[in-house]
Amino acid sequence: MSDVLPDLEQKRELLRNLVEEHIKKRDELSQESHYYAEERDKLNQKSKSMREAVMKKIDEKGHLIEQIQKMRDEKEAHYREFSELRKELRKNRENFKSTGIDPAELKRKERELQRLEKVQQTQPLEKKEEQKIVLDIRKLTNEIRRSKERMESEMKESESVREISSKVNEKKKVVDQLKKEIDQISAQINAIGEEINKGLQELDETRKKADEFHELFIKYNKESEKEHEEFIKAKNELRDIEKMLGGVRAKTRATRKKEREGELQDKANDLFEKFKNGEQLTTEDLLILQKAGFL
Repeated sequence: MSDVLPDLEQKRELLRNLVEEHIKKRDELSQESHYYAEERDKLNQKSKSMREAVMKKIDEKGHLIEQIQKMRDEKEAHYREFSELRKELRKNRENFKSTGIDPAELKRKERELQRLEKVQQTQPLEKKEEQKIVLDIRKLTNEIRRSKERMESEMKESESVREISSKVNEKKKVVDQLKKEIDQISAQINAIGEEINKGLQELDETRKKADEFHELFIKYNKESEKEHEEFIKAKNELRDIEKMLGGVRAKTRATRKKEREGELQDKANDLFEKFKNGEQLTTEDLLILQKAGFL
C-alpha cells in the first residue's frame, strides 16, 4: 500500500496549488467587482443629484413660463387700452379746430402736393414746366409744414389733447416696460432651457456609465463566485485526499508494526531456545525476551 503514497502526495500538492490559485483569482475578481460596485454607486448618487438639479431647473422654467404668460396677458390688456387711447387722440387731433387754419384747405394742399410729385416723377416735362413744378412743390411743402406746426403748437396748448397725449405716453411706457421685462424673462427661459438640455445629456451619459459599471460588477462578481465554487470543489477534493493519505499512512504504520512485532517474536524464540540450552545471553537479548513476554 505504501506505493500509493507518492501518487496521493503528488495529487495533494497539485490540489493545494489549485486551492491557492482559486483563492487568489477569487479575491482578485472580488476586488474588481467591489471596485465597479463602488464606482456604480458613486455614479448613481451623482445621477440622483444631477436629476434633482435638472428637476429644479424644470420647475424654475415652469414658474417663469407661468409668470411670462401672466405678463403677456397684462401687456395685451394695457396695449388694448393704449390702442383705444391712440384712437381717441387721433380723433381729437382730426377734430381739432385750429384758429386760422382750415382742415379742408390743408387736405386740399396735401392732395395737390401728391399730384405734383407724381407728375414730376412720371411725366416728361420741359425745363420751364419742371422748374415751375419744383417751385410749386417747395411752396406747398413749406405751407403744409407751417400749418401743421401751427396746429401742433395749438394742439399742445389744448387741455383735452394734452391730457389724452399724457395718457397715451404713460400707457406706452407701461407697455414698453412690460415688453422689456418679458424679453428679459424669455431670454432667461431660453438660457435655462439650454441648461436643462445640457443637464439631461450629462445625466444620460452618467446613467449610461453607471449601467456599464453595473454590467462589469455582475461580470466580475459571477467570475468570482465561479472561482469560489472551484475553490470549494478543490478544497473538498484536497480534504478527501488528506483523509486517504491519513488512512494509508495508518495502515502502513500498522503493517510495519506487525512486521516488526513478528521479527521480534522470531528473534525472541531463537533467544529463548538458546536460554533453555544454557547459552550465555547479553543484556539486550534479555530485554528482547522480556519484551516478547518470555521472562
